[in-house]
Amino acid sequence: MNCVGISVIVICLLTENAIGGSVFIYNNLSGKNNLLKVHCKSGDNDEGYHVRRRGGLYHFSFSDHIMDKTHIWCHLWQGFRYEHYVVIVAYDAGTLRASSNWVRWSVRDYGVYQSINNETFQFRYNWDGEFT
Repeated sequence: MNCVGISVIVICLLTENAIGGSVFIYNNLSGKNNLLKVHCKSGDNDEGYHVRRRGGLYHFSFSDHIMDKTHIWCHLWQGFRYEHYVVIVAYDAGTLRASSNWVRWSVRDYGVYQSINNETFQFRYNWDGEFT
């Protein structure tokens, strides 16, 4: 193998975990049953279960795979006895631009909204429903 090929392999191995990102999930629910339960995971990591009150924030950072393989999904529950549920794709390196590594989610009474790199929030998911 030539020096260029070895150099490319070494650079890929060294930078695999160098590119990072962050996911922020804000509880913007109203009413008296406004607790939000969150469980996020990827193929490599399980962030565990977390509960946030209204106005609360759940945040985690991650290392993005150099080959656009990072895929993180989150299960969200809300309502009395957590009867409303949705699974969101919180981050997918294959569909986001390389610079889109700061993803915010706003959990509201009528659905879940996404903002990428501080852009305006856009409606993405219905409770107990599908991606829009």
